[in-house]
Amino acid sequence: MADKTTMLNYVSAINSAYKEEMRRDERVIMFGEDLISMRGVFTDTRDIYEEFGADRIKDTPITEQAIVGMAMGAGMTGLRPIGFLMFASFVMAAFDQVFLRLGCNRQEWGYPGPLPVVIHIMVHTGGMGEDHEASPEALLLHCPGLKIVAPSTPYDAKGLMKTAIRDDEPVIFMSHNDLYFTEKQAIPDEEYLIPLGEADVKREGEDITIVSYSTMVRKVLAAAEELSKEGINAEVVDLRSLVPMDIDTIVKSVKKTGRLLIVHESMKRGGVAGEIAFRFMEAAPDFMQTMKAPIKRVAGKNVALLRSRKVEPLLLPQIEDVVKEVKEMMA
Repeated sequence: MADKTTMLNYVSAINSAYKEEMRRDERVIMFGEDLISMRGVFTDTRDIYEEFGADRIKDTPITEQAIVGMAMGAGMTGLRPIGFLMFASFVMAAFDQVFLRLGCNRQEWGYPGPLPVVIHIMVHTGGMGEDHEASPEALLLHCPGLKIVAPSTPYDAKGLMKTAIRDDEPVIFMSHNDLYFTEKQAIPDEEYLIPLGEADVKREGEDITIVSYSTMVRKVLAAAEELSKEGINAEVVDLRSLVPMDIDTIVKSVKKTGRLLIVHESMKRGGVAGEIAFRFMEAAPDFMQTMKAPIKRVAGKNVALLRSRKVEPLLLPQIEDVVKEVKEMMA
């Protein structure tokens, strides 16, 4: 740990990453919905307009297609843009631009140059329905030219955002509103970067491996603490990055524990858990015969999220769901 640190929550860590990269490189620009007028959704862009001025950050109309298209054009002409789409659901309004243009054009047309674009989207929960609360990572995972990161802690959020901004390929940065104002973490004052594609073992254990990402890591860690009271020691692997995906860390962990549970908040059908499981089986085919239990997953129900704060928790994975599944796998 660095000698000097500052206590930051998740949203402040993202804000710090923005500012550091904008000071370091004048090519870094931002535009999106309410970045100046509201300082971002939850103060993501606090004080950026005051420090960098209107040439570096701009509010846009509610036109997600234009935001992504502008970002792509800016990236092709030598800038390093960050396009902020506010809620992750709004990706659907710009899906042609995100998937077919930003995610495919370099390969389709043989564009030789870099395309350094970050699209920041925030997954949201809180009873607002699918048009504000969809978690589209499985759709984005299917795009050949997009990198995807989904950090769970302030430390990871800052390090991965800085890396994403410096990357020469398009990166989807998925934050989550449930993480924004959770407990603060000691963040080094000195610069640090976290490479894309490196998972992090958030808790060591020897009985079962639980793999997750984004906000579900917090619930998984809470479940692991509950399970420890009954003598079950779970190892928690935070993917941090979905593309590229660190399968080696998962294989190493499961070879120690003999069990694999995958947890994500988005809908179970067609979800990221299926990709993780199959990638694991491809990487360790011989080990499949000696595992202590079949691979399992805990994920959201296969229904649309309703506009109801009371009903929504019944549709999304909770701590008790993880505990229950682990106990069944240990039986």
